[in-house]
Amino acid sequence: MEQRALGPGDLRVSVVTFGAMGFAAPGPDEDARRAAILRAALDAGVTAIDTAPLYGFGRSERVVGKVIAELRPRPKVLTKVGLRWDCPSQHGEPLFQALGEHGQPLVVRRDSRPESVLLEIERSLERLGVERLDLVQVHQRDRRVPIRETFAALRDAVRAGAVAHVGVSNFTGREVEEARAALGDVPLASLQSPLSLLTRDVERDGLVAARRVGAGFLAYSPLAQGLLCGTYGPHREVKDWRAGTALFAPKVRELIQEAIRDVLQPIATRHGATPGQVSLAWVLARPGVSAVIAGASSEAQARQNAGASALRLEPREIAELESAFARVTAAAQRHAKVGGVMRRARSVVGAVKRRVMPSGS
Repeated sequence: MEQRALGPGDLRVSVVTFGAMGFAAPGPDEDARRAAILRAALDAGVTAIDTAPLYGFGRSERVVGKVIAELRPRPKVLTKVGLRWDCPSQHGEPLFQALGEHGQPLVVRRDSRPESVLLEIERSLERLGVERLDLVQVHQRDRRVPIRETFAALRDAVRAGAVAHVGVSNFTGREVEEARAALGDVPLASLQSPLSLLTRDVERDGLVAARRVGAGFLAYSPLAQGLLCGTYGPHREVKDWRAGTALFAPKVRELIQEAIRDVLQPIATRHGATPGQVSLAWVLARPGVSAVIAGASSEAQARQNAGASALRLEPREIAELESAFARVTAAAQRHAKVGGVMRRARSVVGAVKRRVMPSGS
């Protein structure tokens, strides 16, 4: 499989990098199944794995660590810092609530204090069973901590040999440039952000900044949470957080299915590929993209994702795809705008009722 550089250093990753975010739920049988999926991806040519302490609250890193312990040469390990659920001081802006491995309530907070990111690096090294992390990415921007302080600590971790390369995730273009400046003589290796036929905002900001400072780009959610695989029709029930997003609104999913049927599937058929493989190939053809991060729920899917690395789309096909899905994203934006207006209206009505109606009515 083709290898591309992340930044100006010596870090190179397979263009299809395995995403281990799905390695979360507990259970020894699940861990064994996930290890088999990961081995299938590696056997298909994948040479890099993206994980994070947050994924399964350490479980993903532990599963990855068990698999790579058997391998020589071992694949590159890309992990993250900056989101904590276990800090006694409860520093940082709350991001979301979750249940831990034993059902206990947890609050995930942004925490990019120097002492926190260095502690996370130490714990990731232990869970993964490696002496050095190939790439450490700041998971999300912590606005309560200056960028210069966080990245000075990461620069020190590089100089100490615990970390080989530093990247960012979900940063704006301006924040990418600040991070690069704060690292001094240590290069910024990468930006990781969502990019797909249905989510292209990063092309106007973050990706531009990454290219300007010489950083690579890792595209996550390249299949738009499964929408571009064609398995989420308008009548399929969605019970998780995606149900509240504009792209998963039934009307928008109906338009996505039409674009898949009329444009994406015919292109896939011509190439002897799947809609998902074509969608991954489109992302890989974007200027500045180093790799797509693709997870898998089965060994077959892992091999299928890896196969997208060999697919080359014609300029005409790329134009057809972009035209078709631009219409879908425009509809999703309209839906989101209407939904926002409706939520604000309900909020105003609720406030008025609370003021004019007597308590207990």
